[in-house]
Amino acid sequence: MKGTRLRAPSTDGGLLATPPLDQAAALVDANQAWASTWRHDFQGRPADWLRQQVRRQAAAESRAYLAEIGVEPPAARIEEPAGRGAWIVTGHQPELYHPGVWVKNFAAAGVAAGEGASALNLIIDDDIPKSSSIRVPALKNGRLSVRRIEFDRWEGEAPYEDLPVRDEEAFASFPTRVRDELDGLIADPLIDRFWTEVARYRESGLPLGLRLAAARRRVEASWGISNFEVPFSRICQTEGFAWFACHLLAHLARFQTIHNRALLEYRELYKIRSKNHPVSALRREGDWMEAPFWTWRAGRPRRRPLMVRQDAHSMQLRIADEAEPFLELPLSPEREACCAVERLLELPATGVRLRTRALTTTMFSRYLLSDLFIHGIGGAKYDELGDVVARRFFQDAEPPGFLTLSLTAWLGLPESPATPRSLAEIDRQIRDLEYNPDLNLSGPQSDAHRDLIAEKRSVVAAEPPTHEGRVARFRKIRAINEALRPLVADRIEVLKGERLAMVEELEENRLARSREYAVVLHSQGRLRPLLTDLARPATVPAIEAVES
Repeated sequence: MKGTRLRAPSTDGGLLATPPLDQAAALVDANQAWASTWRHDFQGRPADWLRQQVRRQAAAESRAYLAEIGVEPPAARIEEPAGRGAWIVTGHQPELYHPGVWVKNFAAAGVAAGEGASALNLIIDDDIPKSSSIRVPALKNGRLSVRRIEFDRWEGEAPYEDLPVRDEEAFASFPTRVRDELDGLIADPLIDRFWTEVARYRESGLPLGLRLAAARRRVEASWGISNFEVPFSRICQTEGFAWFACHLLAHLARFQTIHNRALLEYRELYKIRSKNHPVSALRREGDWMEAPFWTWRAGRPRRRPLMVRQDAHSMQLRIADEAEPFLELPLSPEREACCAVERLLELPATGVRLRTRALTTTMFSRYLLSDLFIHGIGGAKYDELGDVVARRFFQDAEPPGFLTLSLTAWLGLPESPATPRSLAEIDRQIRDLEYNPDLNLSGPQSDAHRDLIAEKRSVVAAEPPTHEGRVARFRKIRAINEALRPLVADRIEVLKGERLAMVEELEENRLARSREYAVVLHSQGRLRPLLTDLARPATVPAIEAVES
């Protein structure tokens, strides 16, 4: 395991692409060559068969989903993509994210266009939302500040898949409240267009996250981006996914050992002391083993680990906080999984959700679904660990390469001329006045002050031969400085006032240059060309990862 530190660009419009986007074609070639020679057996099904199955079923689910939200699917047949037949895949939670996340969808479209391939965006709707609000900037009394504006009222920790809009009135009034807070600070914020699209789905029955995702997809279409798209929860109910899940469950003891050992190595490499970062270890409770999947029941959307108890010929599955199993599978490491797959496919009818966790989401997506997966910085960090787990679990199969991408886009808010360098200069001046008041005096001084200045020069020039003498000299110099400091006190106070104002200006600049503001706050005129330029098949300059 080799550590890599990935840094988001610090300048407006800066792009992180590792490897650079002009190397995407070579990465696709390498990954397709890798897939053509991968011979792993998934409980009776070879990897090449399973890849075809997964891709075909993902295509069908994507077309069905796009039809449901009233979006025309891409013209190309994703089952048999034009040209090289490649799939460029990315994904994220259906939240109001910043442009550094959204850029992946545009880059996927651009790479696909350049390679005669198809782009697919996965809506990761089995995750738990982080917040029900966004940070919105405003000018108050000439000062830039930020406060949170809520778009809904949440209760509990439901995954996006089962998270309805709780307060339709607050949800509908969200853009008005955001615009009131902005008060013209941004001329043409995307929220006006975006929430018009969100409003289309009020009576649709879609959960909150999918309303946001559908609106974002319609905006993309109006900007010329036509990617395939599907909620990952729908992928998790397909036969191809069931074969993948059965294979991991059949070999869960080995997977758990590999996972926990790799996690320990990762924490040692990065000197991480937390037991929950970047993920928790998979635990054992007597005969029960924790599996790398989430599970919960419809109507009780409290996401919990999947627990598995295995004997020689079968295994039982239960939700972590329940006593009784919800399913028994005829499955063991040596057994073909046909019957187990059939039983997993019956789960949705029982109201039980079986979903991947972060590492297994990207393992499935990279090994079985995509020819090139585009990560953000967070996903790339996760897959440093994920690559080690997958390599060892799939018996030293080198993981397919991925692309790491992120963008920094500022809102274009007003800034002050203050800089960290100018603050450091003020600090230098204050320190000089405090420690060298004798060198900063102007105008006439009293005889007493002139005597102190002369005494300090004499003390400074002395070279005491002993430690005690040097300590005495230091104390004498400090006493003289304190006696002279009243002569420069007014100048120190002026500089401290300037320093306080500069610190406030630097904080405003930090707010103005934040890359974390939601895309809906950005000016359409500034954001659209920045993103759509990446959807064209062209060479784009990149900032490389920093190796640590």
